Amino acid sequence: MIMRASIRIFVVLLFLCGSTTVSAADLADPAASNAPIGQEEIELPSGQEGIGADIFGKKGGFIHPFLLFEETYTDNLYNTNTNEKEDFITTISPGLWLALPANREKLLDIGTTNTSPGGLNLSRIKPDTTRRAQGYFLYAPEFVLYADESDHNTVNHKAEGLFQYNFNMGLSIDVVDQFNRRSEVNDNGISERLDEYQDNLLNFIMAYDPSEKIRFRVDYSNYDLEYDDSVNDYRNRNDNSFSAYVFYRIKPKTSVFVEYEFADISFDTNSDSDSVENRYYTGLEWAITAKTKGRVKAGYIKKDFDKEGMDDQDGFSYEIQAQHNFTPKRALQVNGFRRFNESTMITSATYLSTGLSAAWLQRFAEKWSGTLNVSYTNEEYKGNITFNGVTGERDDDLFSIAPAVRYEFRDWMLFDLGYIFAQRDSNFAPFDYNNNTIFFRIDISL
Repeated sequence: MIMRASIRIFVVLLFLCGSTTVSAADLADPAASNAPIGQEEIELPSGQEGIGADIFGKKGGFIHPFLLFEETYTDNLYNTNTNEKEDFITTISPGLWLALPANREKLLDIGTTNTSPGGLNLSRIKPDTTRRAQGYFLYAPEFVLYADESDHNTVNHKAEGLFQYNFNMGLSIDVVDQFNRRSEVNDNGISERLDEYQDNLLNFIMAYDPSEKIRFRVDYSNYDLEYDDSVNDYRNRNDNSFSAYVFYRIKPKTSVFVEYEFADISFDTNSDSDSVENRYYTGLEWAITAKTKGRVKAGYIKKDFDKEGMDDQDGFSYEIQAQHNFTPKRALQVNGFRRFNESTMITSATYLSTGLSAAWLQRFAEKWSGTLNVSYTNEEYKGNITFNGVTGERDDDLFSIAPAVRYEFRDWMLFDLGYIFAQRDSNFAPFDYNNNTIFFRIDISL
């Protein structure tokens, strides 16, 4: 059902056509699920001109092919506490994105998170565009080959589309659909397996500016998640989310806003975990200069379960998306959130996730740059679990640090070399793990 719905949406979007640039791989921690501010990659200016082409190339063409080659070494493939297994992983990802009208700018770079209600780790910031219409479509298969654990060799798929349209009288719409077919390490910390699943996100934004001071915005999202293995049937679900904003412009590039969000989380078989969430926020959104932009919001969240006897949850919630370019060679990005996530454990329906990440970007020379990404997340699972004879509420601290360097051989060819240290410290020792990863990438994009 997901694939059929996704194909229908993509056909429509492809007919309308589309555009954005795609980053096959970020220098920031690839294991982190935080999307950058506005779902776009932080990028330091290179001072180089792109390839000149009207139809084919970065300068502003309709057709943009790309190819990613990545070689990765990990010393703990399954993120287990004991019996750690190392492996070399080769990833080859050819792809193509189309733009109409021709465009070279990044208009869409989002990633879904399958534990987050609604699928998005951070809410989308609607980009302003002066064009009447803009469209984009991307398809990228990903061939993943394991040196030792060759039974996990697989082909992942990603397809996404975007359509933006500005009507007269201050009305605009923004429609995004993204389909993923991928695999991930099982999150229980003890199983030596990869879980395969597919998910689909449909996101719709409509904004209306009745005056220079006031903006109204409504969002709708549908997120569908489906695992292959029947052992994960309890995680299959469909989320419907609605949001309403009122922005008041206090300066030309700065607005305060209030927001209400409603999410209906419905599981296919695990109906005991069905719930609705009501969220209330007030916040500030700014793009004062080309150097600084972001959004900060804080408020209250309440999660009510459908099943009688299940303890409802509530608490403080916030979201941070901020980016500041100190100089043309230095930039800092900060993302943060606090919300309820859908549990990966059948014995616990939800967990409170509080996360903060920071990425520092530095250009050393015309062709050399580097990043340092640091992130911390605390996950408090709701409800007692019993594991190895111990009973209590699970509480995890996750930490990662990822330095990386990039060499721009040409404006169409990049080389990345990086290291990632990831750690989980849980009050249930079997869930602890340390993981060291080294990666080398070649990224070709036209």
